[in-house]
Amino acid sequence: MPDNTDPNLNVGIAGGLTASIATDFVIDVYGTTSHVQLTKLVFGATSDATRVTSTTPLPVYFSTTGVTLNTNAKISGGGTAGSVQVVNYSTTSLKVNGSGLNDAVITQDQAGNTLLTNIYTDTQAFSTNLTSGNYKIKSIGVGPDGATSGSYVRLFDPNTDLSAGVTNGGGSNALMVQVLGAPITLTANVNPSVGIFNSATGPIFIQGSTGSPVSITGVTVESLLTTINNSGISGSTFTSRIPAIETLLTAGTAKVTIETQTLPSTLLSGVFAATTTATGMYPSGFTCTRGVNLKNDYTSTFQVFIGFTSTVSTTTGYPIDPGEDLFLEVSNLNKIFARSASGGQTLYYLAR
Repeated sequence: MPDNTDPNLNVGIAGGLTASIATDFVIDVYGTTSHVQLTKLVFGATSDATRVTSTTPLPVYFSTTGVTLNTNAKISGGGTAGSVQVVNYSTTSLKVNGSGLNDAVITQDQAGNTLLTNIYTDTQAFSTNLTSGNYKIKSIGVGPDGATSGSYVRLFDPNTDLSAGVTNGGGSNALMVQVLGAPITLTANVNPSVGIFNSATGPIFIQGSTGSPVSITGVTVESLLTTINNSGISGSTFTSRIPAIETLLTAGTAKVTIETQTLPSTLLSGVFAATTTATGMYPSGFTCTRGVNLKNDYTSTFQVFIGFTSTVSTTTGYPIDPGEDLFLEVSNLNKIFARSASGGQTLYYLAR
């Protein structure tokens, strides 16, 4: 019979010493009280013994297939994550079944709210609605910030999880769009008349880049003013500068500084025999950049009259005395007609 008064068994060890082995009292099937040794489990590979604790539990491996694990107990995760990781040993998918045939797997959040009652059915319905176009984008919020009407869709940056929107200088996050594939063709319809409105009550200020004029083409003021340059006057606008220029031009008091001139690259000179019939001096034409010099030969005995039509006469034409010269600013030599007061007179011309 074991000593029931001492829960430990004393055994002899080397050196004449003794050691105690912890036991427990158990009544066996024969009704006899016996000592049962208490042991601690360890696990690990060769030369390794890891004690089984709450933080290092004993791993269990089912070596055969078709093992059914039934439990009504609540499985709680350990550690800081508070979750239980379920991993399939093989490379096949992990199956999760309901309690019975065709029973749904119900998913709930921590508050007990049901998320999905039947994953398969709900997924099928989701796929069907996407395919048939039943799903629509639902707007979030009302209009842009501060608006009282009109809705919009809020987008989120997947990297920063911040709301994305068109930046307006107030700190909103810009929506970045990446277009893949090149080249691409974009087609846009722009109204022929595009209005530009100032958000403030003052006029719209238009300014060219540094040192560059603002060109005006295709409008009625083009013939009067082809470019408006930076005047360097603070606060100058279209409404303040154009009337001032118009007043100077109308009164004839405008002062113009000619910085450069286009010089003629070719010259045309010749002699025209003037008679009492008005005739074009050079019908084939010659384009002039400056004009034409005319000179009545000093040996001529009568005046030569100049005009711009074939009806020029001694009373309507401009007279050039013998030996006198005249300069006309014209665009082409074929615009000048000449005739003599009497007989044949010699008229020299130099077009440039």
